[in-house]
Amino acid sequence: MTSSVSSSPLSYSPTSSPELIKTRSHHKSYHVEIGLIILFLCLTIPSLLFLTLIYRRQTTYVPSTTTQSPPSLSPISISDSPFFKFAFNRNFYRKSLINYPQARCMDDSIASYYIRLSTTTNNSRWLIYFDGGWFCYSKESCYFRRLYSPNLITSNNFDEKKSLIGIFSSLKEYNLIYVPYCSSDLWSGSSNQSHAHGSDIFHAIFDDLKSDKHFQKAQQIIFTGFSAGGLGLLLNLPNLLKTFSSTIDLRVIIDSGWFIDYPGSINGISKINEGMIYWNTQIPSSCQLKPQYRCFLGSEAIRFFPSHVRILIIQSLFDQTQLHLDEVNLHTNDFSLKLLENLRQSNEHVSIFAPACSLHGFLFRSLWSQFDIKQRTLASVLNVWLRRKKRTRLRLIDHHFDSSFCPQRENDDELY
Repeated sequence: MTSSVSSSPLSYSPTSSPELIKTRSHHKSYHVEIGLIILFLCLTIPSLLFLTLIYRRQTTYVPSTTTQSPPSLSPISISDSPFFKFAFNRNFYRKSLINYPQARCMDDSIASYYIRLSTTTNNSRWLIYFDGGWFCYSKESCYFRRLYSPNLITSNNFDEKKSLIGIFSSLKEYNLIYVPYCSSDLWSGSSNQSHAHGSDIFHAIFDDLKSDKHFQKAQQIIFTGFSAGGLGLLLNLPNLLKTFSSTIDLRVIIDSGWFIDYPGSINGISKINEGMIYWNTQIPSSCQLKPQYRCFLGSEAIRFFPSHVRILIIQSLFDQTQLHLDEVNLHTNDFSLKLLENLRQSNEHVSIFAPACSLHGFLFRSLWSQFDIKQRTLASVLNVWLRRKKRTRLRLIDHHFDSSFCPQRENDDELY
């Protein structure tokens, strides 16, 4: 079902050394001949190296497809794509939320986010990425989280500069914002008692961005959430998006945050329900569902999004986090079949990329662009989705669990 590959650097054929011109010894002295050869090599080799570097920067590997593409997923040239362009300035710079007293991590340290502006001039496109890392739901579980996952409850270990892999290193034409996860409450809490302030951090970021002269000129904003970050977007965005101008192209990507209310779940949805009380979860006025944990469920939450917002779901049918946390019987495909059906019945305007991969999360991985279903890559789906002006859907789902290519690099989870 899954494959493992390693990334290969761009390759090129080295130019063969030019044939040396033979001269007769009685016409030129030995020393003159050697001097001419050295001069020739000094002039030639740097030129070849310079041309090679230019060639390598302008050439990018794109996985080829051999099957005929459906009309809705036609191939896209690299020149038309915001992806596969070398991001020359990879550093993100940290910005503190010190002016927002409630924007605190679970250990009461000051929350912050990272920003990297596009290298192109006057760029008005933005991608804002909310990170994940599951949650803790009680005093006891948060105590163990402090012991074994301290980076998910504090900002004290955040660097002033940060370099990120995955989709971040592939984008050149977007202003990028990366938001670390330190509230451990699915970006939903506002409690001084449990120190869960995910909702406060979420809204402080956008209040802070209002004064950013670059963000004020935004014409397209892509809100992206991974895992817990995706759940946070499903809860918080419906109300927030209404505050943006209708002239802005608003889009949402949920990466591995599409949870289902699976019968018998003991560590997933049931713990979210318990955690919502502990965090004092701020339920938006747009969601009046009962029980309230349903506001986190994708199939329910997307009904409250403004109609003009375009949504892309990236979700593995064999999501290892959901399978593990819900202690699903791995000898059957019952969970995957229910997840597949839930995706198929979702809003008709929602786009979906759902491979049968045994992993959790896609866009943060170094090989994110090479995941494919029936030889249609995730990168090509994203490109089509971003280029389309009309609110039409793209759906690639591995219905039979046998048409997915799932490249994996072992240290991706550790690097991120």
